[in-house]
Amino acid sequence: MLEYLKVMRPDHWLKNVFIVFGHLVALALLAFPIQGEPVLTVNGHTLVMAVLSLVPACFIASANYIINEILDAPFDRMHPTKKDRPVPSGKVSVPILWGLMVLLCVLGFGMSLAVFNLGYTIALALLLLSGFVYNVEPIRLKDRAFFDVIAESFNNPIRLWLGWYALAPALSFPPLSIVMAWWFFGALLMAGKRYAEFRFIGNAERSGQYRRSFKVYTEKSLILSMITHANFFCFCMGIAIAVYRPNLVFVFPLVVVAICVYLNLAMSEAEARLEPEHLLRSPLVILCTVAVVAISGFLAWTKLDLTESFHFFRVIIGK
Repeated sequence: MLEYLKVMRPDHWLKNVFIVFGHLVALALLAFPIQGEPVLTVNGHTLVMAVLSLVPACFIASANYIINEILDAPFDRMHPTKKDRPVPSGKVSVPILWGLMVLLCVLGFGMSLAVFNLGYTIALALLLLSGFVYNVEPIRLKDRAFFDVIAESFNNPIRLWLGWYALAPALSFPPLSIVMAWWFFGALLMAGKRYAEFRFIGNAERSGQYRRSFKVYTEKSLILSMITHANFFCFCMGIAIAVYRPNLVFVFPLVVVAICVYLNLAMSEAEARLEPEHLLRSPLVILCTVAVVAISGFLAWTKLDLTESFHFFRVIIGK
């Protein structure tokens, strides 16, 4: 039973914390707008819906992990550590895994239809669809260089939508600038993971056998992709800040620092010897993330006007 749980990867459910970002965006824009009347009421029901919204997402994420491990088994046998996973090592029954995947989908969509609105259910369907597009032939974007990063990071805006529609009306939609910023942020993380994984394997021929996209990737191209995604993230984030929460301009330098910390870890010799997942578990990355979230939260909820903020800043520097 433990081996089947490993395939479902409940330890990776932590990634669904990104759904909370969708909750925060909905609350900031709909419950506490800078201008206009609020269209979302915050009460005990809101908290319950926010917590429950994580459950179907975890079910569907595990269904995707099952698909991933079954279809990746021939390639995982070429990987230094993934060859010991339950499916490639032959410790589990594949037919039973397919049955578990169907059960998880029934539980996830059953709860979604019973508790949430149509917007949430559509976002949940996109989460499952992304798993098929990413893993299943003939599309299998996992094997297509650069598209693999874009496709995998698309789970970021999907989780944003899950968080948004758990609280917001089905016919509403989060701002495109915020959705795109969140997508490019995910692409930055995934490109860093690819770079670390490429160096972790350390053998061009073997890395190409493990993942076809690695036949195209080089260290230089992966570094350039990280820089590109970081720039697009900053661009979209800048638009979102200017339009919806101008005070957040003061957190931007800290965001740049956090990006530099992540890129430095991804490119360091020490991290190249570790599994790429360790990048996101680094205490320094976690510290920077917590600092950005805490300061962003404070600035987002404050009523201080941007004009007054800049005036205060000018006073501080003596202008």
